[in-house]
Amino acid sequence: MKLLYWAVLAVAPCLVQSSAVGYSTTTPSTVTNSSFSFGSHYAVLNLDLISGLVGTINTTSQGQAFIKNTAKWINAVHKQSPPPISIFSRLYFSTSLLPEISPDAPFMTDVASVGNLTESDPKSQLYPAFKPLPDYDLVLQKTRYFAGADNTLVQILQSQKIDTVILNLEQSGLRTSGVILATAQRLFDLDFNVYVIANNTLETGSDATKINDAILQGILPKLPANVITIEQAIDALSRSGASYY
Repeated sequence: MKLLYWAVLAVAPCLVQSSAVGYSTTTPSTVTNSSFSFGSHYAVLNLDLISGLVGTINTTSQGQAFIKNTAKWINAVHKQSPPPISIFSRLYFSTSLLPEISPDAPFMTDVASVGNLTESDPKSQLYPAFKPLPDYDLVLQKTRYFAGADNTLVQILQSQKIDTVILNLEQSGLRTSGVILATAQRLFDLDFNVYVIANNTLETGSDATKINDAILQGILPKLPANVITIEQAIDALSRSGASYY
């Protein structure tokens, strides 16, 4: 029998800096079971919630709502006893020359809008509203849209026998069409079952609202990935068993 791994995504805003922000509080859930849970082998992925991305949308009403809901989710997860494995991703490169990506790669265009992120760059640090649990949560470097690119994300999930992963994303790189699509599709291909918290996703750039809605209401459910609300996610936590390391 094929083993399904469950993943819930939370993503940061898109790499493209723009005043246009696509964020919805009314995206319909694809889960109709009011008593669903994440089981007892789940992990939480908080993707690309760095200052260089979140800082581009934190003065907009949509961005502030995204930050509030994302922090609400992270804090709720930390209140679990014991808390599940939570993994944060940070986008940065070995040096300011960005040796991990080719100058001709499409990803380079998005990265250029944020600057030459290195490990010590303030823009590559986690946004202050999102705080890892000391000595417990993990922070991994990533260098592509996919949350597991060039790091041990998949190895950690598999070695810990995780069967539910909750991703907190804002379309990585701070865009639904970036990290969320790349990560959801890759995890689905690896036989993970994916949950996306609609209130914790955000798209930037031209036609941001249309793109965000098309992804959450069209593309992701076709995988299929489960699209849920922040209220459903927090309720599911209360019904989920103790996760473990």
